[in-house]
Amino acid sequence: MREESERRSNLVETLARKLGKDKIQELRSRSLAVADFIRSSGKIITTTSDFYESPARYASIVFSSLTDRDVRYVDPQDLMYYIAPYDESRESGIIIYSSSEGLHNLRLLVDQLLWTNHRVLVITQSKLSEDLEYRLSSSTVINIDTDEWLLHTHVITSLTAGELASGDSVRRARIIEELSLLDVAVLEDLLQTYDKVLRELRKFVANPFITTASPSMWGVAEELAYRYSPNTYLVRPEAVSKHVSRVRRVLIISTDVEEHSLKPVRGLSITQGVEVFPLILRTDPLTSPIYGLLLIKFL
Repeated sequence: MREESERRSNLVETLARKLGKDKIQELRSRSLAVADFIRSSGKIITTTSDFYESPARYASIVFSSLTDRDVRYVDPQDLMYYIAPYDESRESGIIIYSSSEGLHNLRLLVDQLLWTNHRVLVITQSKLSEDLEYRLSSSTVINIDTDEWLLHTHVITSLTAGELASGDSVRRARIIEELSLLDVAVLEDLLQTYDKVLRELRKFVANPFITTASPSMWGVAEELAYRYSPNTYLVRPEAVSKHVSRVRRVLIISTDVEEHSLKPVRGLSITQGVEVFPLILRTDPLTSPIYGLLLIKFL
């Protein structure tokens, strides 16, 4: 018990440093560049160069929700082969999220987009190679140099949405203030609120299970599947019923606002006897994935 308490205390302090005031200010400066790019563009497409879809999907949700911009997510393959070559005279500004795993695909994507005359902004996890830097010399590149790719990109997106919301928006001020106060006290309170759920979830993830999530919380599901649990399969909600014949245990990650959209998945516990574990965050969907990404680290 003492070892567990010390582990959690150390993790709280580490996370507080990673989201301290200096880091938030740094991320906010990155968000200003993203906001400027969006303001100077007409339509916006968000996409990714790797298997982490959530930063781009989350951006399309939040920017569409809080701003008057036309923003949509497009799969990178569809963008390269079916959209970019054929949208002459109505080219969208493209925001590409590229983790360290996506640099090869980023090269292909950038070549196609620049060749077809699109304005491009790249948010990258690490420094680009010289040839990629050269290709993007006329574009905006934001290197956030982080080992917390999903957490920091979600924070940048929330802060960008705050910047783009109308100046007198109460939500704008609240988002910026809320993200500026992610200190030890807030993290301790978050842990206390979800302590029982985390303890039960730790037992649940010890055996194979399916993970699914609502749109705003998909990043939390990706973080769990790709970084923390070798026991899970990441599946879209609409496809869960096709997979439960093999793995009859499902983790649902959602906010209370979106909970109804996952009702068919929860219903599998009744219709097919599937064990369903709901991790439901009762916070604003526009900032809830940030809290979810923090909670997952305490498993």
